[in-house]
Amino acid sequence: MSDFVDGVRWLFQPDNWWGSNGIAIRLGEHLWYSLLATALAAAIGIPIGLFVGHTGRGRWLTANTANVLRAVPTLGVVTLLFVWRPLSLWPVLVALTVLALPAVVLNTVAGVDSIEPSTRVAARAMGFAPGQEVWHVELPCSLPLLLAGVRSAANQVIATATVAGFFGLGGLGRFLFTGYGTQQYDVVWGAALAVIGLVLVVEVAFAVAQRSIVSPGLRSNA
Repeated sequence: MSDFVDGVRWLFQPDNWWGSNGIAIRLGEHLWYSLLATALAAAIGIPIGLFVGHTGRGRWLTANTANVLRAVPTLGVVTLLFVWRPLSLWPVLVALTVLALPAVVLNTVAGVDSIEPSTRVAARAMGFAPGQEVWHVELPCSLPLLLAGVRSAANQVIATATVAGFFGLGGLGRFLFTGYGTQQYDVVWGAALAVIGLVLVVEVAFAVAQRSIVSPGLRSNA
């Protein structure tokens, strides 16, 4: 319990926030890694999910690939890639993107699947081409589940981005691994609390964004 209390004190000590190895710098690095990986997963996963949901093709392959990716250990992927490119950020980004992809793809497919068939029939009756149907009907209607998938992926990435510190890169994980190595458990607790706080802040930000972006009539699908 004393380590936990010391960790809270360490986290809120102003002197620990500034400088080249301060919490502010590590927090910014952690957010940057997480943002890049989540954006990459969204850029790759949303088009795949929309294609599979719209055409119905590749469902079996997509579901099984997602299950395989979920089973891949993030630390193992980073280690293998780090042997090839040591002290480089991209192995961490690749591993985090792989971690985030299943939630994005599967939720996007589920979002398209949740659309009433009559909605698609109405769009086609209005003369919508397949691309217009996806862009103007399926994408907006699937937003509740789609954004839930991106939110889930972002939270997983933020929690797992601590592996960057294990390989000598930045982020809040740097405090975790150096704290363990030097037996400074107040630093370990403080860094862990910072990661948890960051996940909660991002969760709230996504909830606010979802209320702003998603039509009120569709929010019950989230």
